Amino acid sequence: MDKTIYLIRHGEIDYGTEKRYIGTTDLPLSTGGIKQIGRLKEYFGGIRLEKAYISPLKRCVQTSDIILEDRNIERIPVNGLREISMGDWENFPLEYIRNRFSEQYERRGENIDVFVPPGGESFEHLQKRVMPAFENIIKSTTESALVVAHAGVNRVILSKLLGYPLKEILKIGQPYGCINQLHWDGRCQRWLCETICLKG
Repeated sequence: MDKTIYLIRHGEIDYGTEKRYIGTTDLPLSTGGIKQIGRLKEYFGGIRLEKAYISPLKRCVQTSDIILEDRNIERIPVNGLREISMGDWENFPLEYIRNRFSEQYERRGENIDVFVPPGGESFEHLQKRVMPAFENIIKSTTESALVVAHAGVNRVILSKLLGYPLKEILKIGQPYGCINQLHWDGRCQRWLCETICLKG
């Protein structure tokens, strides 16, 4: 049977002027992120959703609360959808890590799929954690469901479903508030994906 999963990335967060390894650091949406997700609320207003499955981190909970504010749809927190853990690198600027741990930084760039930051996860580890949770969501969905997660989580799901090499995972664009509309084509027995980024 055909089914649709709306896999979205949470809205924009405020992590200062420097790009950082956020990972599981529990940050809320920024003011801009709240406005951004308001547009997603309008988009999903006319779309039937059975349930919503949500990473328990604040930025995803806020995102789902805004989208589903006026709707009586069950929201289910799923620990398996938490963002990749960056371990000892959590919440440090990229420039700091590159300057302080240059060898490790270079190794991660060369082996993005399997490199493990000290105390953290590789994308390979992340995929092994995320996919059982996502497969349970698929099994529990009859027609359509909303999944609110993170860039890393979404990328490993898309990599697995669409057969994209994990080593090239960062080439899968996942801007804040994007919608990955995953449709299971029962006739062809495969997943089709359209990624939507709302403007305005």
